[in-house]
Amino acid sequence: MNEHPVAFARCRDYDPSALTEALSRSFSVLGIGREFFEGKRVLLKPNLVLAKKPDQAATTHPAMIAALAEILFGFGAESVTLADSPGGPFSAPALNLVYRVCGMEGADPLVKLNDDFTFRPVRTDGVKLKTFRMISAALDADVIVDVCKFKSHSLTGMSCAVKNLFGLIPGVEKFEMHNAFPLLPDFSEMLTDLCETVVREKPFLAVCDGILSMEGNGPTHGTPVETGFLLCSRDPFALDVVAEHMMERDGEVLYLNAAAERGLVSRDWREIPLLNEDGAPFDDPPTFPLARPDADAGHFLRNLPNFMGGRFTKLFEPRPRILTKQCVGCGKCFKSCPRHTIRMIVGGKKKTARIDPEKCIRCWCCQELCPIGAVGVKQNFLIKLIH
Repeated sequence: MNEHPVAFARCRDYDPSALTEALSRSFSVLGIGREFFEGKRVLLKPNLVLAKKPDQAATTHPAMIAALAEILFGFGAESVTLADSPGGPFSAPALNLVYRVCGMEGADPLVKLNDDFTFRPVRTDGVKLKTFRMISAALDADVIVDVCKFKSHSLTGMSCAVKNLFGLIPGVEKFEMHNAFPLLPDFSEMLTDLCETVVREKPFLAVCDGILSMEGNGPTHGTPVETGFLLCSRDPFALDVVAEHMMERDGEVLYLNAAAERGLVSRDWREIPLLNEDGAPFDDPPTFPLARPDADAGHFLRNLPNFMGGRFTKLFEPRPRILTKQCVGCGKCFKSCPRHTIRMIVGGKKKTARIDPEKCIRCWCCQELCPIGAVGVKQNFLIKLIH
C-alpha cells in the first residue's frame, strides 16, 4: 500500500504571495524540490470542466496556476504546459473559449496553453480499462501535476484528484466511457484504472484547490463556499480519502472503495499520514458538511446495485429532468448524452430538450454540461421524503 503523506495548508484566499507561500510550504513538507522538476516538461492538469468564471468555483482558479508556475520555474522546469479536455469537442475553438472564460489566458505568460489537440492509444491491465486514448500533452510530459477542485459531484459524489484525471481522455470519448460503463460501480473501477495507470507511468503530484469550493449540484452548477485550504500529495487516492473525510462523506465514494480493494490506499483516513504546514502529524483536519447534490439524495442505493436485479435501484434513484421554462434549446445536452436518450422537441416557437427516462443511465452529463443549468433532478417521492 502506498504510504505517501498528504500535506494540509490553510490559505484563506487567492492572494498571490499567500498562495505561493502555502504551496511552497506544502512542497517542502512532502520533500518535493528542485530535483522533482528541474529540466522537466511539466503538465498542469486543471479542472476546466466548463466555461465558467473563477468565482463560480467550478474550475481551477487561475491564481493557482500562476503560483504553481512561479514555483516550478523557480525549481528549473524546462517548460510548463496547461492542458485539459472538457466534455465536448477537443478542439481549438472549444478550448480557447474555456481558457478565456476561466481566466487561464492571463494566468502566467510563461505557461503554455495546450494547442495540441491530438491523442494516442494507451494499453493498460486495468480491471475494466484495457485500452483507451489519452491527450498527447499528457503523454509527452515528464511530470504531471493534477490541479483539482474540492467539489461535490452528481455522479461520483465528490470531484477531487482522481476524478479530475478523467479530463485526460479526449473530448467526446468521455461520453463513450459513460456508455461503456453505465453502472456507477463499473465507472468507478474505470476511474481507478485510469488513475492507477497515470500515476504508474510518470512522476505525479496532486494539488487540491480548496480555497473556494463547491457544494450542491457540482461539478458545474453548485454553490461556491469558502473553505480556505490546500491539500497536496504524490498519491491522488490518499488525497481523496482525506478530502472525502473533510467533506463528511467517509466511505461513500465508490472509486476509493475500488482503490482500497486493490491495496492502493487505506479506506480509513486516519491511517494516511497527514502533515500540517510545519511537517508535524495533523490528526484533526477541519471538516465541511457540504450540501449534497440533488442527484445524491438516494446515495445509499449505490450499495444495492444488484438488489432485485437492479430494478430497485432504477426505480428509486433520482434522474435528470429538463427544466423546460429555462431550457433555451441549445442542444448541448442532446450532443453530450452517451446513450442518445435526449431529443430536441419543437413546440410553437420554442425548441426544448426531452429525456427518455427508460433509456437514461443517470450519468448526469446533461446536467454537468448544460451552460445555463436547465437540467434539474426528479426524485422518487419516497426518497424525497427521506432526503
